[in-house]
Amino acid sequence: MTSTISRRRFGQLVAGLAIAAPVAAPAVVRAKGADKVRMGWFNTTTVSAQIAHVLMRTDIGPRNGLDIELIQLAASPAVTEALVSGACDIGALSDFAAVTTMAIGAPVTTVAAQARFRSGVLATKKSGVTDMQGLRGRQIYGTFGITAFQNAQEAVIRAGLTPGKDVTFVNVGPAELADAVGAQRIDAFFTYDPFVTFFEHAGHATVLSQDLSPIIALTANNRFLKERPDVLKRFLKANSEALYFASQNNDLANAWFRTLEPAKNIPVDVLQKASAFDPAWTAKSYDQIRMALSPEQIAKMEVLAKWGVENRLLPRLPDVTKFIDTQIAAAVDAGAHASGFDLAQVKILRP
Repeated sequence: MTSTISRRRFGQLVAGLAIAAPVAAPAVVRAKGADKVRMGWFNTTTVSAQIAHVLMRTDIGPRNGLDIELIQLAASPAVTEALVSGACDIGALSDFAAVTTMAIGAPVTTVAAQARFRSGVLATKKSGVTDMQGLRGRQIYGTFGITAFQNAQEAVIRAGLTPGKDVTFVNVGPAELADAVGAQRIDAFFTYDPFVTFFEHAGHATVLSQDLSPIIALTANNRFLKERPDVLKRFLKANSEALYFASQNNDLANAWFRTLEPAKNIPVDVLQKASAFDPAWTAKSYDQIRMALSPEQIAKMEVLAKWGVENRLLPRLPDVTKFIDTQIAAAVDAGAHASGFDLAQVKILRP
């Protein structure tokens, strides 16, 4: 099936050219005495964005004594800047972006795993390449300094190829990459969902290798973490409930996702397929939702840190564990699963 979205429009979408402005607050009466929480997020990463929309449009926040301000930003770097400056209390960051905050010694702490997403290495249809070994002697395009770049190099090595010798990685911006793929000017590239799924859906490329380990992490400003740990705990509980709500209301959450730029032109079937790579998207019960970072996810962040230093993307090797707090999210998981969550009690405040 061929998508109706233009290459130029999709280039803008991939580049994340949404205006870095706050999303309008729901026109509802706030719970008296609710604690204000400012969250930075971006409307391009599947599941993470649907969670933000649920928090924006339902009474899950107020039910947890929170007045959540959703501040829509363009991508992880903008969220990082807002966190460091104190403009946001908590923000959604890709795992490598979270590791970058650790390497620069930013006054923030990663406190939870919000969502999982897929990255992939793809070959364009015109290339004729059908497997990773077929990339020998070719160039692989993509944006350096993102999780998908590390995943792509790892995939190349697993295939018995040597980066810089058997294959060459070429740094290119998201918009230029989208245009090159659409015009079939390149043989191979790497990216992440929903863009992996989009290029499959549009018939432009075939996935040669995929990685399902990348995550969107929740990272908190240290002042917020230290001065308002109970508010943070209630925020993580609200996030957990919003994720479960989205998992049980896929169509509604996807429709909300598509109301804002730059996601308006992502086809619904692309969005649904991309979201389903996160196991939580099809959770059967509330106790399948987890906020706490797993040991495997922390270990992967350590791998990303070492890779970032080796590729001169990070100024120094951080001690990842010193910038992570799992205790609050673990307590949220235990308490939430013990008490349960009644979806029928959730009210939609803003269609």
